[in-house]
Amino acid sequence: MLCIFLRSQKGFPHPAAKLITILNELQGAGELEYLFSPLDNTRDFIIVVLAMIVFFIIVLRLLNHLPPVWKKWMTIICTFLAGLFFIFEYFWPTHKMEDGNIGNWVTPMQEPVSNFVINVTIWMIFLGVISLCYVHGKRLFSRLPGWHNSLAFFLAFIGMTVVGLVSELGKADNGITGTMSVIYDSLYTGLLVNLDSAMFALLAFYIASASYRAFRVRTVEAALLMISALVIMLGLVSFGIAATSFIPVDSHFAVFRLEQLSTWLMQYINMPAQRAVTIGVMVGSLAMAMRLWLSLERGAFFSQEG
Repeated sequence: MLCIFLRSQKGFPHPAAKLITILNELQGAGELEYLFSPLDNTRDFIIVVLAMIVFFIIVLRLLNHLPPVWKKWMTIICTFLAGLFFIFEYFWPTHKMEDGNIGNWVTPMQEPVSNFVINVTIWMIFLGVISLCYVHGKRLFSRLPGWHNSLAFFLAFIGMTVVGLVSELGKADNGITGTMSVIYDSLYTGLLVNLDSAMFALLAFYIASASYRAFRVRTVEAALLMISALVIMLGLVSFGIAATSFIPVDSHFAVFRLEQLSTWLMQYINMPAQRAVTIGVMVGSLAMAMRLWLSLERGAFFSQEG
């Protein structure tokens, strides 16, 4: 509503108009696209990486010396501005731009900002790897309980990383690259995929145990649940279909065939309930997103920082 109101006015307030003018000039000159574009020169890439490392070290040192209240408000402001950008992109009125596309004054910055978000996500994964190495390294060198699991982590992590990087150096079927590719496929397809399948197979026993407890007929709701589950399961297997095959398909009693009952329960009973649950989850997600954007969700950071 605020965006539509400002758009409908004859002119923006002076600070907003000045900001938009500066952004349009940067977009026209191509500075924003150049800032977030990949580098083809190796020397420039190394310089940028070193500069970013120095920049982040300086920023982290400064943040460590800031009062807790300042850190909290910096987090709140950055979160609000990041969410405000995408709100402007999707809700600000559009018009035909100079390049012929339909958009608004935020549209040309969408791709650079999206690339920046991807880069931040990559750095988050890198920080996660550092955290894992720190936790498992401390446990391994201190010989704390479970240190052998940490040793297995390092062996698997280093082995898969080295083999994966070497196998991607080339796609030749001979030499060290071909050997590493075979080792990588054996470790990934032959070991990891099978371990994942075994873990998921174990869930079947837990599901069977939970189903046994849920299907104990003690209430009317439990009886309806058991009957519905029994009809659906029988309607999906050949035994259940054969059990009611004596009912003619073109007769008025065909609705009592198990496959027909199973389809009716899935489409007219289960599907509406699933859609209702999905709508409720989406509304809850929207409310949670609003709380996070407005920094109303007080997590561990705000509780510790006061």
